[in-house]
Amino acid sequence: MIRVRSVLFALALAALVAGFQIQPVAAAETEVDGVFRFATRQLNKPFRLGADGLRRYDCSGLVYRTFKENGLTVLIGGERRAHGYYKWFKARDRVTRNPRKGDLVVWARRGHRVSHIGIFKGYNRRGKPIAISALVNPWGVTTHKVHSIKIPLKAYLRVRLDR
Repeated sequence: MIRVRSVLFALALAALVAGFQIQPVAAAETEVDGVFRFATRQLNKPFRLGADGLRRYDCSGLVYRTFKENGLTVLIGGERRAHGYYKWFKARDRVTRNPRKGDLVVWARRGHRVSHIGIFKGYNRRGKPIAISALVNPWGVTTHKVHSIKIPLKAYLRVRLDR
């Protein structure tokens, strides 16, 4: 009788182990992952001057909302307009020409204030820098080459996100 119980127990244990699949543990999401998860979900939403989401955005509203939704507004100086972000980062010596994914991108005409801002996404297959920003309609929130809009690149702003 003990032998039968042992065999039944062994069979039950084997069936349990065979049916139990170990799921791989997902890597913890980094701050950069969170920023791009949210920003990517905003793609194709329309532009509206002064809007900061969740249905419409202007350029600085997209930046602010993306960082707010991830609890990271302290890293960008809170809610500002494009020129305000540039001034905040410049005062902290965090203006760069060598961006990292998640840094901010600012554009300005020569001799003028910063007038547009976006989030640096990385480089495409051809090595061209890419950003996500809210452009005037019909584009709205879109991914585009940094140098493809009519306003020249001014600088990148180092956000110092965890990677």
